Amino acid sequence: MKTRAPWVAWWLALLLLGGCHEAPAEREVRVVVSGPGRLARAQAFAERLRGYGLAGVRVRVCDAEGEAARLADCLGGPVALYVTVGGVETRTAVEGGGEVPVLYVGLAASLDWGFVERLSRPGGRVSGVDNNYAELSGKRLQLLRLALPEVRRVLVLYQPGVVPTARGLASVRGAAEALGLELAYHPVRAVGDLEGLEARVAQTGAGAVLLLPSYVLENHLDDVLARTNAAGVPLVGLDAAQVRAGALLAYGATGAAMGRQAARMARQLLEGYPVSEMPVERPQQMSLALNRGVARRLGLELDPRLLDLADEVVP
Repeated sequence: MKTRAPWVAWWLALLLLGGCHEAPAEREVRVVVSGPGRLARAQAFAERLRGYGLAGVRVRVCDAEGEAARLADCLGGPVALYVTVGGVETRTAVEGGGEVPVLYVGLAASLDWGFVERLSRPGGRVSGVDNNYAELSGKRLQLLRLALPEVRRVLVLYQPGVVPTARGLASVRGAAEALGLELAYHPVRAVGDLEGLEARVAQTGAGAVLLLPSYVLENHLDDVLARTNAAGVPLVGLDAAQVRAGALLAYGATGAAMGRQAARMARQLLEGYPVSEMPVERPQQMSLALNRGVARRLGLELDPRLLDLADEVVP
């Protein structure tokens, strides 16, 4: 036993020394969300990033629950990375988040906001996934025309003063001119402005309502759908989740897909890649979704050719 004592002591010393190593300092990734309309992006991001098992990384989701004024409450404390799920969230983090890097998940019109110098090399402390939603507004109008050729006038629902609105309106107007469609408009600065939507549909004789990207409209989609249903007209939304909720059709990247895409970018940032050199990415896949149940309820017949093109059809 005496001859083994030095070996035992040496082994115990190694164990003690190994236990003295400091655990890696915890780093928080804080996901900033304005409300329920964008929560799917945040949840998909958080799930994927946690799945990577990065040592010492904690993900926290802060939801302002539809109140943009509360977004500032999501800032502060030791944060390694802010992850934002739209324009108003990104602006809040850029203006109030100190020097902490910001990664956005689904921002419309990246260059128009001024957060990045160019898409290939942002040059500052902000990068992310541009959802292309504003530019796709005209494409959605084209798809509506294919789905319902009888529609001649469309009511555009938009939020004035939001950066992507100008680009979205330009896209819609260009498409309407080419398609021979008439447009009417209903501005929504706050949720209370939705109260006159049914009357506006009747006044304009619109056969459908088209949604432009907006944190107010996205976070109060249930109210929008209730009013378009009451008016007896279909809603053209932004992505498949809105079609599952009751819109007639939508074309764009899903929030969940963009969340997972951004999680890969976040992992690179946490591993040391500089945010100033991380290119802004576009969605990896766009999808066309249609809701046949909504069409039946409104007495509409969807063109079979468009049904054949759809990536998802809600029965």
